[in-house]
Amino acid sequence: MDRDFGILCAGGFSFFGISNRLISHKLRNKLAIISETSGLLNDLVQLSPDVTKLEPGKLRSLTESIAEEVARANALVGHMNAFAHSVDKFFMDVDIRDILRLVIAIAQLDTYAENTKLRFVETEACMAYTSPFFLGNLFYEVITLSLSTAGPQGEIRVSVHPESDGLRISFSGIAADEPKFTTGKVALVANALSAKISFNTSSSEFNIILPRRIGESALQNLSPDE
Repeated sequence: MDRDFGILCAGGFSFFGISNRLISHKLRNKLAIISETSGLLNDLVQLSPDVTKLEPGKLRSLTESIAEEVARANALVGHMNAFAHSVDKFFMDVDIRDILRLVIAIAQLDTYAENTKLRFVETEACMAYTSPFFLGNLFYEVITLSLSTAGPQGEIRVSVHPESDGLRISFSGIAADEPKFTTGKVALVANALSAKISFNTSSSEFNIILPRRIGESALQNLSPDE
């Protein structure tokens, strides 16, 4: 278990670093656009012999562009803040939908995701007592694999379904072999969360069955103080 825990921790650090890199890179891009647009606006004002003759439409377009980029930058900061809070408590009651939405938003920041649509199918609240950070890590690993193996339609659909033995999180629209999704890091993180995973070849769907409460053995293995 010590070896597995070490791999989990290393993977967690990697996930944390990748997420912050993606968010901060996009945030810098937004700030650069805001800086360039505000600079152009300033140039127009400085170079115009008569400020009153400046085209209102041009000014409005520039100010609206700045406002849009500020809104996008604020959304990115919101993602970063929500992600940081995922480690406030190692185990807690969470709405699985919130974690999925956040991880999907982060995954879509990477350039390789541009040609594939990630669609989250909204549903009612789905609560579980688990590790939000490692669950996010599991979702990110699955989404990353899914994006690299998207089917002909180029769309990955993510949905959550209440089941008698927990919650089923489905990722459909995948064109890949089962071993890619049911072995390695995905299997290790799923096991740590007391989750069961399966791949339905006929429907091109990967499923995670997450218990409403993480198993006691997982609690002890992941956090000796629990």
